[in-house]
Amino acid sequence: MPNAHKAKTISARKMALVCVLACVSISILLSTSCRKTVPYSHPLTDYFQPLQVGKYVTYRLDSSSFYFYGQLDTLTSYLAKDSVEQKFTDNAGQTAWRITRYLTDTNATAPWTPVQTIIVNPSLTRIEVSEENLRFIKLIFPVVQGSTWQGNGYLGYDPYQDFFDFSADINENMNGWTYSYQAVDQPFSIANQHYDSAVTVLQVDDSANVPIILKDSMFASRTYWSETYAKHIGMVYRHTEIWEYQPPTPDGAQSAYKIGFKLTMRMIDHN
Repeated sequence: MPNAHKAKTISARKMALVCVLACVSISILLSTSCRKTVPYSHPLTDYFQPLQVGKYVTYRLDSSSFYFYGQLDTLTSYLAKDSVEQKFTDNAGQTAWRITRYLTDTNATAPWTPVQTIIVNPSLTRIEVSEENLRFIKLIFPVVQGSTWQGNGYLGYDPYQDFFDFSADINENMNGWTYSYQAVDQPFSIANQHYDSAVTVLQVDDSANVPIILKDSMFASRTYWSETYAKHIGMVYRHTEIWEYQPPTPDGAQSAYKIGFKLTMRMIDHN
């Protein structure tokens, strides 16, 4: 009888151990199944212009500007070449790259003329770009559909005030724009150019009273900015519209006018 009692005790202990292990296994299974899965994302540098001295991207650039209360409207077209020219350490001790933008006419008959210096600060989590003393967070990691961030967080109030007298809040407070990833790792085509894998960054898409119907009495505005990046090339397309329409004053002292600009850039060549 003692042996039988001992066998029952061992059997009971085994059953208890099995139950404990089963509970632990179920807990691990539940914990694993509930753990959030982070989608795979390519490195940021896969989508940005290759940062290597001598690399360049050439664009067709078309620009429309409305100055001086709409009295001077200009439409200009160029070829623009963004050339990587120097790697250096900036004042914050971070690695940076200097890109020079050159312009020529659309037939490339005139000499390439340097017109702008662009500074790029890449890291594992973001790519920051400074143009005309304006700093933008162009891309963040991971590159996942629907991810959002404050890409204009470095901008001050009314950053274009030296050029345009904007009055719409969205144009004066650009640091409130919320960037988002659209069409991640999807094909993209523009003007007979096709890219197998690209991502579009929608910076802003806002409008008021567009199309303009009541021209004599209603304010209107359009604020849109998107950039599309192709893998291993960089930005291949940009479309920007920031403009405001002011109707004439009731007393006729000021006629209707439009201020702002439109700009498109389309990649046509790279090395």
